[in-house]
Amino acid sequence: MNPDLGTVYQQSTAAENEVEFLQIRFSDIDFVSHELCTTLFEVPWGEDQELHALSLDFDQDMLLQILARLEPEAQQQFVAQVNGQQPPFHVSLPEAVLVDRVTCVLGEEQEVEGEVFTPFVIQAID
Repeated sequence: MNPDLGTVYQQSTAAENEVEFLQIRFSDIDFVSHELCTTLFEVPWGEDQELHALSLDFDQDMLLQILARLEPEAQQQFVAQVNGQQPPFHVSLPEAVLVDRVTCVLGEEQEVEGEVFTPFVIQAID
C-alpha cells in the first residue's frame, strides 16, 4: 500500500495552505453519503517521486461541476448508473474527465477499515 499523501502533507509546514493538483483524471467516484463523494488516485510526490495515495473528497455541487464536463450522452449514462442507489456505492464514469487544476484544502483525518488517511477536500476545479 502506498503512503497516504494527506497524512504526509499534514506533517509538513504547508498543511494550512491550499494545494493544487494538476492534470487530474476523474474516472471513478465513491458515494460515501448523499452529501459526500470521494475518489482515489496514485500520484508521484516528493524528491524521489514515490507513489502516494491521494484521496479527494467533494460535495454534490462539485460533483455537478465535474459531470458538466461530460458529453450529454455520458451524463445520461451516469444518471442511469446512480439512479435509485443508496450510499455507499461506487460508480465508474462513462468517460474520464480531465481537470487541469484541482484546488484543495486538507480535510480531517479518517479511519476506514483500519486504514488511517487524511483526504484533501476540493474547493475549486479549473
